[in-house]
Amino acid sequence: MSEKSLFNHSIQVRDAAHQKRKKARTSITVEGEYALQSRPADMVPCTVTDVGTGGLSFVTRATLYQGDEVMVRFKLGAHPVKLNGSVIRVSGKNVGIQYQGVSEQQLEIIQKFIHTTFFEKDPKKKK
Repeated sequence: MSEKSLFNHSIQVRDAAHQKRKKARTSITVEGEYALQSRPADMVPCTVTDVGTGGLSFVTRATLYQGDEVMVRFKLGAHPVKLNGSVIRVSGKNVGIQYQGVSEQQLEIIQKFIHTTFFEKDPKKKK
């Protein structure tokens, strides 16, 4: 998989030829928290590592299993995001979820973030 940094070390672009997913996504590094939907008060810290319009990935020290229903909270830019999903993949401490019942407003925030990441920043300019 070919990865190169566009703007800083927390956002990366993946070569489209190597994508398995059909929905837009981008790599990020954002601190967040999650909880099992059955225990919403028991928030656990995580680091969101990938966000897209169909799901996201995060890293956690806690153990999750495929099929677990979770709620994840984090900030995407200036926007707080709260998403429900089902764990579809666990590899060590890396967890992938597929969204369930995500609102159009939340999808729009994600889509705008991805669009801004890929198309509205000039990778040649350093900030």
